[in-house]
Amino acid sequence: MFPSNPKIPPSEGCCAVIQNANVPCLCSKVTKETEKLVCMEKIVYVADYCKKPFQHGFQCGSYKVPAK
Repeated sequence: MFPSNPKIPPSEGCCAVIQNANVPCLCSKVTKETEKLVCMEKIVYVADYCKKPFQHGFQCGSYKVPAK
């Protein structure tokens, strides 16, 4: 959800789901409508926190992952 801050560490259960997710497939399904409801910056944060980070420049919907 918006705004992009604060970023709250996800639960172990959330991380377990992220670890098993097919991220490229999910990202290919992200639409502009989805991006109005879901904060892509937080998605990148959660993936990074759960040790399944996005690569710099990876595109998820229209969001391009910035360099750290």
